[in-house]
Amino acid sequence: MANPLAVLREFSPRTRVVLCVNALNSFGGGLVLPFLWIYLSDVRGLPSWVPAVTLAVQAATAVVGGLLWGSLLDRFPPRTTVPVVMAVAGVGTALYAQATGVYTALAAALVYGFGISGVGTVLRFLYAGAPSARERGLAYSADYAVFNAMTGLGVLAGGLVASLDAGSRAVRFALLYLADGATFLLAGAVLFWLLPKVVQAGDGAGDDSGEKRRVGYRDVLTQRHIGVLLAALTVCSLVSYGQFRSGLPGYLTQGGALGPEGISGAFAVNILVAVGAQVLLADRIQRVRRSTVLAVSGAVWTVAWALVLAAGLQRGGSALGLALAGVVLLSVGEALVFPVVTSLLNDLATERVRGRVNALLSVAVSTGSVAGPALAGALLPWADGLGLMVTLLAGCLAVVAVAVRLRTSLGPGADLPKPEESAAPEEAGTSAPEEARTAAPEGTGIVTPEGTGTSAPEAPSEKAAAEPVTAAV
Repeated sequence: MANPLAVLREFSPRTRVVLCVNALNSFGGGLVLPFLWIYLSDVRGLPSWVPAVTLAVQAATAVVGGLLWGSLLDRFPPRTTVPVVMAVAGVGTALYAQATGVYTALAAALVYGFGISGVGTVLRFLYAGAPSARERGLAYSADYAVFNAMTGLGVLAGGLVASLDAGSRAVRFALLYLADGATFLLAGAVLFWLLPKVVQAGDGAGDDSGEKRRVGYRDVLTQRHIGVLLAALTVCSLVSYGQFRSGLPGYLTQGGALGPEGISGAFAVNILVAVGAQVLLADRIQRVRRSTVLAVSGAVWTVAWALVLAAGLQRGGSALGLALAGVVLLSVGEALVFPVVTSLLNDLATERVRGRVNALLSVAVSTGSVAGPALAGALLPWADGLGLMVTLLAGCLAVVAVAVRLRTSLGPGADLPKPEESAAPEEAGTSAPEEARTAAPEGTGIVTPEGTGTSAPEAPSEKAAAEPVTAAV
């Protein structure tokens, strides 16, 4: 395992700047992450349907907004688009500080949903511009670890502020939302100032050519591997993120297997394991076939949900031990698959459609996260949750099946890129098998497999070029 500090030194100034911005945004997001429902219903005294509708509006707006930001990223320079995204997200979350009624809450949801939908997309887009395949892969892994660690710290800080005796509850919660908004505005200002210094001239800039403007989301989705990977990512999100906050606690508590304390412990373990797995495994998984990582994640999740299923049939210490073991495996699978698939998607995308690919990536993850609670609500009542567990196990096995199929169809340059390989497919020309390059319709801009640009996915420095690459797993 490489020293995390040594890996950090490998990163280009561009990647370091984006990681710092992600740390700032994640901390701000953590300040308010658990509180929206409590804030609107208990603190502001709004009817219980208001937070539910607010969250639904926010999620729906995020889907539409994400697709728009992806198109803009493919047409305009990052220095133009990125600060605007941050500003909209910052203003949106700050508006919640004034959400004293139904209409102000819904207005905040519309603005914030529209803005936050672009934040992950633009960060993954910026990571994708790293100078090598190794740095890009490591950047997405580091981004995932930074997001989890800083979000966790933000949650702790937000909880401390919310529990203070100073001032009224409304003032304390309003200050948290204003602080979250300030982190977005500061991040936008930093990127506006530093992007010209860390991004090569012309990188990601808009192209006025008619060929580029004709490219749309349909062209991206019909390209080899892109649609399949996005569908697989949606399932991955459904069986991990989407169920961890809904199906897992619902199943384990409805029969009395665990209480609130046990569920709280499971959430803490999730954050610690996710961060630790990235720190320990980020460098190692760069030497493993991406299809193998996807298959292993699906297999690990299968075992994890089997353990959760068994935990629901137990009580006391046995239930807690089985549940925590399942949570550990769920967290390891998350830490492995999302950065790797993000990096793969960005490798398959060329610069002219990179924004759209990363926008679709965000939509895929969001769709799985939103569909998770809906699926849990529909299936938990059936046979004491057995229907939900069986469905999740089938989803995990489907991920394994897709990974096995991809292993035979992805070219070696996409499945296991060389560490010194250029991050720009159009320049390197080696990121995808020849048939994938020749099969792409003219003007689509798709040359090789999907690139996540960061979280985003969403490519290692010259220092990494000398490192040996082990045989494909």
